[in-house]
Amino acid sequence: MSKNKKGIGLFHMLRDVLVASINKGQFPMAILGVIAAEIIWKLPPKDVSHLVFRLLDVAEARFYAGYVLAVIITFAWLFHSRYQRRTMTNEITRISDQRNQLQENQLGKQIRSSEERR
Repeated sequence: MSKNKKGIGLFHMLRDVLVASINKGQFPMAILGVIAAEIIWKLPPKDVSHLVFRLLDVAEARFYAGYVLAVIITFAWLFHSRYQRRTMTNEITRISDQRNQLQENQLGKQIRSSEERR
């Protein structure tokens, strides 16, 4: 190991993680995570175990919310994908019609559509 290069420590690792979170737009969540970790680190062990068991109790009591949320998100995705498909089909048709009109204007005659040949 050279004189200038020291081993990577905790603070170097934290710096690298926080810089990466800035680049990805996740810096506020990283700061909240660091604050939560610091609070848990400072708690007495008895309070930490109480906190963990309390969080598990809350998670068990509200696990149905995850199923409800999954169903809601699935239906929202379904309706959004139908809306997008309809919107994109209309846009493709509009652009195709505009392209055909421009081609007819340039050539001076009507062009048969490839859609009509099928």
